[in-house]
Amino acid sequence: MDGRERDNVTEIRIPFRDIDMHGHMHNAAYYAHAEAALSHLWRHRPSGVHEPAYLVRRSACVFHRGLRYDEPARFIVTVAKIGGSSVSFAVRVEAAGQLAAELEIVWVAVDRERHTPLPLPAATREWLGSYIL
Repeated sequence: MDGRERDNVTEIRIPFRDIDMHGHMHNAAYYAHAEAALSHLWRHRPSGVHEPAYLVRRSACVFHRGLRYDEPARFIVTVAKIGGSSVSFAVRVEAAGQLAAELEIVWVAVDRERHTPLPLPAATREWLGSYIL
């Protein structure tokens, strides 16, 4: 971990609460930390008066190796694909110079009251484009 902060990078040490009986991080904790990293990135988006709500449409994780207690890990969020009303985020989890996991999280923009899909706002779409793989 180099200590530099970037909008799309979150560095953590694996807390004891996330460790299972085999000494590895619980599977669900990868999602929790990936969502936190995505939240960190999302705070830097351009704000809009009529921004839609965003709901998770799909998520998946490929595990390469288990993270251990107090191990430094880096969660790197990029944009894999921008659709009409959806955005697919790729979260790469690295530790000790190795790939530990890869997550995909797909959000869809929806009307806040009816929860029907809406087009991504132009400013948000442009901002997301700067994080495409």
